Amino acid sequence: MPAAASKSKKTGRKAARDGRGSFSNSKASSTHSQETTDSTPPKDRGPNVIILSSAGKPIFVRHGSDEDEWSSACGLLQGLRANVLSFDDADSSLGEIQSIQAGNMLIVFLNTKALTLVAISDGENGSQNEGWLRLQLEYTYAQVIFTLTDQIQSIFEQSPSYDLRTMMGPNVDASLRNLLDQFDPPDSDEGTDISASSYNSQGASTFLTAGIECVFPLNPELRESTSRLLIDTCRGDDTLFALLVIGTRLVTIVQPSNPSSQLHTSDLHLIMTFVGRQPGLLTNELWFPVCLPRFDSSGFLYAYTSCLDPVHTGLSIVLISGNNSTEQFKVFHSAADTVRSNLGLPPLSTVRSSLSASTSSYASSTRDDRRTTTNWSDPLHDDTDTDSDYDDDSERRGSILSRISASGNGASAGRGIAPRPTLGDRQLSMTNYLTHIPRPNSKSVEEKEKAQDGPFVTALKIALLPKQQEDILNQYLDLASAVHFCFRCDIYVQGSSGTSTEGMLTQCFGPPLSFPFTDAQSQRKVWDIYQRLSLRLRLGSSSVETCYDALDMFQGHDSSMSGSISNDCPMQSLLESPPNVHGVTYLQEDNEWLYVGLNGKFFELYATLPATVKPREGTAYCARLVRKLMGDERILFLSNPLTWNS
Repeated sequence: MPAAASKSKKTGRKAARDGRGSFSNSKASSTHSQETTDSTPPKDRGPNVIILSSAGKPIFVRHGSDEDEWSSACGLLQGLRANVLSFDDADSSLGEIQSIQAGNMLIVFLNTKALTLVAISDGENGSQNEGWLRLQLEYTYAQVIFTLTDQIQSIFEQSPSYDLRTMMGPNVDASLRNLLDQFDPPDSDEGTDISASSYNSQGASTFLTAGIECVFPLNPELRESTSRLLIDTCRGDDTLFALLVIGTRLVTIVQPSNPSSQLHTSDLHLIMTFVGRQPGLLTNELWFPVCLPRFDSSGFLYAYTSCLDPVHTGLSIVLISGNNSTEQFKVFHSAADTVRSNLGLPPLSTVRSSLSASTSSYASSTRDDRRTTTNWSDPLHDDTDTDSDYDDDSERRGSILSRISASGNGASAGRGIAPRPTLGDRQLSMTNYLTHIPRPNSKSVEEKEKAQDGPFVTALKIALLPKQQEDILNQYLDLASAVHFCFRCDIYVQGSSGTSTEGMLTQCFGPPLSFPFTDAQSQRKVWDIYQRLSLRLRLGSSSVETCYDALDMFQGHDSSMSGSISNDCPMQSLLESPPNVHGVTYLQEDNEWLYVGLNGKFFELYATLPATVKPREGTAYCARLVRKLMGDERILFLSNPLTWNS
């Protein structure tokens, strides 16, 4: 009989061992059926994710196409939830069902006013803990709000039987799948994509660390001068945010100076995943509505995107405004052209002509090749294609509990916040990676004039070379004797006169999982362990009870926030909040690997080392890696995020 995990308001939860496992505050008898899937399910598929209405009607199913069978399954899930809620009386308040553990199968629920989201992991392709599945559900819900706003709540309140699929359409369905794919290892059939825009794509680690990937290595002066170009060119009364991105990786961002108006990492993830996976962006300007759930879930903002360099780097500009007028589109179009010109890039019309000619030439060449190799009479033919070493001023950051209990909203920019200690006292090792940027000489001037590339675009091309990326990452891996790591760095957003605001831009860095973690199961195991280490650092335990207790605290803290879905997404808030300072934890499994979690002021690190390394030595290696990464902060990250008033 499966154990149903529910919130308990009047009775305490029993302490559990640190680790995965089911727990029971109440017992509810239920039956579960084998998950219905497509006839040919993906080999390394992730957990199934289902969205259903309060009436039990399926709205979205990640894996599975038989609507009739899924309608029955969704009705069963909603009936199980209602059955547990029926025990809610004066003597025993069980609350909403949270998770069910039945053998290797784990089912996790997320309940909102009008929607119920369910994640089902069968355990066949690697373990998935409750917290990790809950995070996927929260991002799934945020993606729905990203497209439709929270007006769907009022729609279902007025008409519970309304079919939301008529509003979602294929674009929303594709966006949901693209987002969920980011949590999973890459499809083994697709191979390793080391193109400039996707090489070193972290996928799961960006969600685990609540950080944004940045393009690296870049000269900090070049990056800051480009940020100021955005400020000078795009600043206006109706401009909220300006970003330069490559795929799902950030180059720079400019935000308002008021911390309460700055973007949460989860909203940035939604923007960059959506923009980075738009196939039409290379040759078209896009103007579309977006709802940023943690910024304001009640209405739309409007995003303009244009690819500035579709041929070489994929550099794109994203401009966001609350004004949806034609005049605002023209303002953004003009600003993008100015940025493109100042970066030394050719006009959009020239790029389109070049791409069109290249496509025509390729198509002609392909047809010629087919004529020489294809038997046209064949009927089967079908022409388809720190320790003190890494800690500063720890008093400026309190524990997570003190941050939760702190009263009041964000103050005005910079009030009571001292500037973040700069890295001037540390030895910055920028020269290790930036000496490869070519200097102007008599041989390259003519080529540079022909290509019209400015120094920033040239630096991007060098930085995105797969060999450059691989060499840098291997140096960091060797420094810690590690086979993998992911690193989070918290950096204050700079206000006027160089002072820090209360806002933070959380960024992450690390290599993609590769050998010896070559299959989906082994990769999911690594992320599962990193997630448990993260909970240990934040909460002192990774048990399910401790996790849900913390989520209750965040929900109570965020319940007063209007115009945001923060109250429905406490796991996002938990991971975005900095962990307690001076935390070290490790886990050794199967006498094969040592997993280390380490955190201090402004950083987190999770690393995998061979089990032959003793925990004390492994911790020392990781501390050495942290010092190196913090020393190289200016070239690896956006180390000086600017605001419109900077």
